[in-house]
Amino acid sequence: MSITLVYDATHANVSHLPPGQAAGYTTGSPGIKWSPSDWAAHPGAVRICQDITASDITADILDVESGAATNAISGKWYQSALASFSKGARPGQRHPALYTSAANVTPLVNALITAGVNAGPGLWVANWNLSDAQATAEVIAASGPYPIIGVQYASGEYYDSSCFASAWLNTVSHAPSQGPYRHLADGHRSLAAIAADRGTTAAHLWATTAAAYTETDVHTASGLVLPHGWPYYTTNP
Repeated sequence: MSITLVYDATHANVSHLPPGQAAGYTTGSPGIKWSPSDWAAHPGAVRICQDITASDITADILDVESGAATNAISGKWYQSALASFSKGARPGQRHPALYTSAANVTPLVNALITAGVNAGPGLWVANWNLSDAQATAEVIAASGPYPIIGVQYASGEYYDSSCFASAWLNTVSHAPSQGPYRHLADGHRSLAAIAADRGTTAAHLWATTAAAYTETDVHTASGLVLPHGWPYYTTNP
């Protein structure tokens, strides 16, 4: 398993971050929450939601500790963040994970189970009693329904140091495809009925179809006895 070192800092200390993979905060007080220029300076930085309401469901990680999110809210955040990840609401979002201390892992997992989350969330565990080699070994050995995807093994004056599974860092969501997708009418339903099945309007389907028609489609449609076999296009599969 490939391991990547990650350094996280608040907005007030971003200038002290060493080169490499960074992590920052999407929520929090002005001294904590990263500014647009912070994110621009560290493209691909891990995004951490730090507030007590767990408001950012497009973040990569929810910070679960005193002064941040609670165990009780973690399950709901994970479910919402997973939906965001799955539909590509923020391209680049990673599979949702939870940051917490080693001492809180069992209470957090119990809260997840109570919330109906029996598997899925990765865990970023803070344990400052470990060396970097020991932390790396924990990530490499991770398994089970709540795998450890990162271990924070040191807390410095300006930034903290962690080792992460590179596979988790590199697996990101993508924007949903916008088509167009080609279909052929089945000869049984009107354009309005097809649109209704897709939660849109006949006008939308017609506009999409007119814009996407190729020379071949025009030739095909000109010889059809409508509506059987009539080509139409949609913006979703």
